[in-house]
Amino acid sequence: MIVVLSAAWACGGLDATTGDAGTGSGSGSGSGSNQMSAKAFCVAETNRYRAMNGKPALTEAANLEAYADTGAMVDYTSNSPHSHFSSTSGGGIAFAENECPGHSGWHLPPGGDMNALVGQCIAAFYGEGPGSDYNTHGHYINMMGAYAKLGCGIYQSGTDVTIIQDYGN
Repeated sequence: MIVVLSAAWACGGLDATTGDAGTGSGSGSGSGSNQMSAKAFCVAETNRYRAMNGKPALTEAANLEAYADTGAMVDYTSNSPHSHFSSTSGGGIAFAENECPGHSGWHLPPGGDMNALVGQCIAAFYGEGPGSDYNTHGHYINMMGAYAKLGCGIYQSGTDVTIIQDYGN
């Protein structure tokens, strides 16, 4: 299912423990100070939403971040939603994944503010709201899940940007 939120596309999350999936693609890899800053912002912004819902903060995890980076590149170049996560069963470290795919409408805004784009992506996840239907509320369910760690990855090709969140314990 593709959900249009704030004039941008959001894809469904994927949970390795249940195999439930919405639609989606790509995970993210990136380099450079703008993207590294955006990865930390991704974790902080996710924790802000979790705090609003009485959930404990997630710890930024380097191993999940590296996994998300690889996945973003793999998924973007293959144009296949969650292909890296699915084919590796979360790599033994990631138990759920959210993703905003660059090939489905996620583009760096004028001025190149990566944090703004990451914020829009996370807002789209949160915007699905609570519910039990994973295909409709999967991103939100993953964001509020009983995880302890989060790794955010970013892959950029031109103005296309794929953003991924991998959740672990």
